[in-house]
Amino acid sequence: MTELDLGYRVAHRLDLGTENLPRETRERLFAARQQALAHHRRASALFSLPGFGHLAVDVLLPQARALLAIIVLVAGVAGSYYWNSSQQVAENEEVDSALLSGDLPINAYLDHGFDTWLKASSAPQPQ
Repeated sequence: MTELDLGYRVAHRLDLGTENLPRETRERLFAARQQALAHHRRASALFSLPGFGHLAVDVLLPQARALLAIIVLVAGVAGSYYWNSSQQVAENEEVDSALLSGDLPINAYLDHGFDTWLKASSAPQPQ
């Protein structure tokens, strides 16, 4: 039995119980009941936002989920870009320090054949 069914059964029992009451008492009870229902409708109309639940759950929530997914995706891409650029800067810094701390003169780095020599000397030697 649901809560609504229970409410109907209680209302029916109360209606049956009023048959034994005098007519004047029944009319006063009916008027009080109608007044309470009218007051309840006014109070609920003042403090509710009709359709807001539907709007929030069916319209805003899916869009909020999509917006959150996009924000997470953009943050991930930006974080990855920042991480890769900082790694590249660290590698360049290491190479520059090694080159500047070496014994070769600056003109050796400007020589076109020097690049070929570097590649040949850095290649693994067969044994």
